[in-house]
Amino acid sequence: MKRFFLIILVLTISCSEPIDIDATIDAIALRIARDNIDKISTATPQPMPTIQPSATPQPTPTIVPLPLDLIIKIAEEKAFEAAYSGDLYVVEEALPTLVPLLAPIPTPQPTPTPQPTSTPQPMPEVIEGSQLAYNIYQENKSKVLMITVGNSAGTGWVLEDGWIITNEHVVGNNKLVLVHFPLENNTPGSTTIQGEVFGVDKKRDIAAIKIDHNLEPIKTRIADVNDIGRQVVTLGYSAGNSGVPSSHSGIISYVKTASTTLGFEKGKSYYKDDPLNKSVSIIVFDAAADPGDSGGPIFDDNGLAIGMVYGFLESTGGKRTTGQQMGTNFASIEQVWEELKLGNDTTFK
Repeated sequence: MKRFFLIILVLTISCSEPIDIDATIDAIALRIARDNIDKISTATPQPMPTIQPSATPQPTPTIVPLPLDLIIKIAEEKAFEAAYSGDLYVVEEALPTLVPLLAPIPTPQPTPTPQPTSTPQPMPEVIEGSQLAYNIYQENKSKVLMITVGNSAGTGWVLEDGWIITNEHVVGNNKLVLVHFPLENNTPGSTTIQGEVFGVDKKRDIAAIKIDHNLEPIKTRIADVNDIGRQVVTLGYSAGNSGVPSSHSGIISYVKTASTTLGFEKGKSYYKDDPLNKSVSIIVFDAAADPGDSGGPIFDDNGLAIGMVYGFLESTGGKRTTGQQMGTNFASIEQVWEELKLGNDTTFK
């Protein structure tokens, strides 16, 4: 049967037109190639990997040589371990090359510079009123003196070498008075010496007494309205014990000028360095003052005498104003002091 079909195929081929064998082969090959290409699956494009950032280079640790004694110590320990295992020779030969001569040790960080510790500042010393009065008293008690005229007593204080100041109303019309000096070394009692009254001033209530003494003068200054409210301390002999003055403390109420100290008059405010116009500068304060304290010094909180006690404040009805005392400001004392030492009466100046 196969042979029959073959013959028919040959006859059929041989009876048809001539065939271009090469072209036929090329066409078949092209078709086969196309069929195969269509069957080839195209690979799905893969996404490109995201570029990862490079790692930040880390600083290389500084290599610091190990101390020689530490290397020897390590070598001895390793040699002992090897000897225990029976391999002493190998360890002794190889150990110098096995133990690192350099070992990574962290770079020492600089030690922060110590900051200087602030020096503790002493707290400013706050002197309370009682302590202030005590200090002023101890510093000046030997310079504040009792003055007696007959049965009357008052107070004076050392203003200058050879001179004592007091009130005019303490000495009155007397030319000689007794001055009682405290004994030394805080011994109770006093030494009495006669003093001579030189100049007097009734308007300012001042008297100058000349007497020999070796006491240091009390330091002074002028007070003004800027001192209102400051603490003051007075020393006087209202207790009547010669050689032992009493002490009182308070504050300055105000500073005024008046035409005279004999009867307080309302006046204008007084300022330092302003012309006094022959008026009297008066300090009003609330420290206690009693008979016998007249003529005593008025100290500020620095221990400087700013004036002299002369009396108490009276109301318009002539009654005493409780808690208000008056003193002559050193401004008015300074104004006439040199003339008083000459024996002049400066009442009308």
